[in-house]
Amino acid sequence: MKNANFRVSPQSLPFLILLWLALPLAAHEPADEAPRLQPALAAGLVSQGIAVIDVRSAEEIVENGRVSDARNIPYTETEALADFLGPPPGRPAVLYCRSGRRAGVAIEALEAQGYDSLINAGGQQALESALNARNESNSTLEGS
Repeated sequence: MKNANFRVSPQSLPFLILLWLALPLAAHEPADEAPRLQPALAAGLVSQGIAVIDVRSAEEIVENGRVSDARNIPYTETEALADFLGPPPGRPAVLYCRSGRRAGVAIEALEAQGYDSLINAGGQQALESALNARNESNSTLEGS
């Protein structure tokens, strides 16, 4: 067996730290739901430049908007999601929908194909609120 070298790039360190901190939170999710990060932790990942995917339909986005810089790929389009993420294990990404259920369905389908760095951020409103709070907090700190 070869020795596996595991290296962490400085760019991925914030992602790994936030993911490690969130694991105990994900352990408390009901068994029938995909683990989710609290919106504040997911917002931290998004602010670090992790890709954001809105898995709702185009019609829902027209009606309700979307998170800034989010890419819309409906959860039923697993092949398009895989194309966006690249070959397994793919790049890290935060997925969201209205409640987190469809993001969980998409993540389960992608994990079955070998993807392993996908985060369910839950619903759009909670994620947007967390992103806004983070931006306001950063603005306050910069103004001090």
